[in-house]
Amino acid sequence: MKFAILYNIDYQPSIHGSSSHYYGEILEQVQLIEQLGFDAVWFGEHHYSGYSFGAPAVIATAAADRTRCLRIGTGVSLVPLHHPLLLAEEYAMLDVLSEGRLEYGIGRGFLSLAYEVLNVDKSESVERYREGTELLIKAWSSDGPFSFDGKFWQLKDYRFSPKPVQQPHPPIFSAGTQTPESYLWAASKGLNLCTAFFIPNKQMVADNIRAYRGELSRCRHDASRCEVVGVVPMYCGESRDEARRHGGQYVLNYFKFFGDLDQKGAQRGSAKGYEEMTFEYLDNSQMIFVGDPEALIERIEWAREFYACDYFMFEASHGGAPYRHVVNSLERFARYVMPRFR
Repeated sequence: MKFAILYNIDYQPSIHGSSSHYYGEILEQVQLIEQLGFDAVWFGEHHYSGYSFGAPAVIATAAADRTRCLRIGTGVSLVPLHHPLLLAEEYAMLDVLSEGRLEYGIGRGFLSLAYEVLNVDKSESVERYREGTELLIKAWSSDGPFSFDGKFWQLKDYRFSPKPVQQPHPPIFSAGTQTPESYLWAASKGLNLCTAFFIPNKQMVADNIRAYRGELSRCRHDASRCEVVGVVPMYCGESRDEARRHGGQYVLNYFKFFGDLDQKGAQRGSAKGYEEMTFEYLDNSQMIFVGDPEALIERIEWAREFYACDYFMFEASHGGAPYRHVVNSLERFARYVMPRFR
């Protein structure tokens, strides 16, 4: 079983201090994450003040420089908002500098504001996402000059550089949340899957994962080589009470922030409603992993069977959690929970 940490931060200067101080703390945590034996660290992309990272490739490169074995990923890179050739160049360079440690998570994003700010027609997001991904893969995997003739991007006899270390290209994790089409398209291309275990309709997610695996086989891709990673908030407390008092509050703070995002433009059902959920509802619905070590072990065992998943990605630094509480949670998880699944 694999465990990773995802930074989809909600930066608050009044709590975290200056941005340079806060990002410095995150990079210190990344070094600890490697020392504790986690498998990967991913950085999200959003273009909304205080949420996630506008330039995830930059902080991911800094994280790669401070580590030696930890996989470095994106959760997720918003393909429709960029020229895919520029993304290919940025993340191939990251793969080179990290000596082949990139895990490239991709998606469309759920915030309409980013499309408005960057002047991209959101109604074209699916087409741009799929075409952009195809161009990116072709750039990474082509030997010698290649051409591309798409609806949005065209290239003729282009020679790509630098080539990524991982061949034919770094592992790509395509995002799928609520629409079955996202899961099926990822499977049709033989891509790994990144989904969310904090979605209230758990059965829908589990059904979509099964459909993904079925489509992999139907399209004659080797399903044993494709991974499914599930994202979920996590806090490992010294006791159930401490976990509820601290970790539970940080999750509620984060979901309040998350639910208030882009209220006028978020896709219906993507973020709205989270700001109204109570800790009891989230916990009883198994949408969060907050508890003492034994409680987390039980929840991971349940999720592994229910979702048929063996790669968990935790949002563990959010909701105004102080640096020391984040570090303590990570250390407890690595000491008491992780060994049960190694």
